[in-house]
Amino acid sequence: MGQDSEDSCRNWDRLQERDRVGVWGFGNVSTDVVQSLVDQGLGKEIVFYGRPKGEYPNRAGAWVDDLKANTIRSPRIFGTNKVEDMAELDVIFIGVGVPRKEGQSRSDLLTTNVDVIARTSLEIRNLYKGCSDKDYPVLVYMGNPVTAMTWVGYKVTGFPRSHVMGQAGNLDSRRICHAISELLGLSGNDMRGIVFGDHGDSMVADPGLFSVGGIPLDKFAKMENIDIDRIMDVVNNAKKGGTHFVNETGRSASAGPARAACDMLRCIIIGQPEVQPVVAIIEKEYGLLTSGDGLDSMSFGVPAKIGRNGIDKIYELPVDNLRDQIIASAEKIKEDIKVAASVLKDKYSIE
Repeated sequence: MGQDSEDSCRNWDRLQERDRVGVWGFGNVSTDVVQSLVDQGLGKEIVFYGRPKGEYPNRAGAWVDDLKANTIRSPRIFGTNKVEDMAELDVIFIGVGVPRKEGQSRSDLLTTNVDVIARTSLEIRNLYKGCSDKDYPVLVYMGNPVTAMTWVGYKVTGFPRSHVMGQAGNLDSRRICHAISELLGLSGNDMRGIVFGDHGDSMVADPGLFSVGGIPLDKFAKMENIDIDRIMDVVNNAKKGGTHFVNETGRSASAGPARAACDMLRCIIIGQPEVQPVVAIIEKEYGLLTSGDGLDSMSFGVPAKIGRNGIDKIYELPVDNLRDQIIASAEKIKEDIKVAASVLKDKYSIE
């Protein structure tokens, strides 16, 4: 009795969930992401935005209405064609971009998708203009080529690099784990792995960065009397999983990428940090940028700690044995970024 109210009450620094989730772009991956979020019970509110198209003004709204009529789990979810509805969100998955078709490489989509990602990122920048860093949403990009597109999103939004990441490593590592598990005659549920660099042929994947039940894969292979060259053949084939899918179906994969994206979103939404392979914005990490590059940053696939604050930490692993491969992958990404930077400068006056 008699205590001042300010003495009897305290402000606790509570770990809050990022539970207002946005999905931007009406495409196969985005609809699969929404479905996965609902199935996994992630997010207390999901806002699905699809740009009006011709005679279909609110595609996302119609899709969500159909989903809500046929689902058991139902968070507060609505579809919209109004950009302003994407304000005040905690995390946004950005699934816009022209998908890859048969015979196309990811780089074939570069200049087209730079424009798509830039326009979307400008809209996001305008929505959150004047916000403090703590009020920015975490952005997760997935337009091809995703490594360069993540950098475009970072440059255009002007968000802190902790709040911008791309999804590729989860998808690639799980494809590799699945392929290796079939060779080993295992389920693959206890396999984990890390990949570096670009999402494509220059991706760096090494058996020493994968494990089976906590046992390094190269050591496990020796115990099973499996030649490491057989493992590498499987790895190199799995690295091209996206190309295989396009060639077999005539369209880009969506279910796998969506599940991989939701694995990242889960850490951000519920605030339980994990180490995952993500496309992050790097500056001095791994010494990949030189004065001759003319760049102050680049995007690159790395292992990182991700959680409610986005990327909390980038881990620099000892990679001397992979150095040449990592540099080669970085050079490929720099080429894409320089093309993207030219488009941003010429068309949007962004440097």
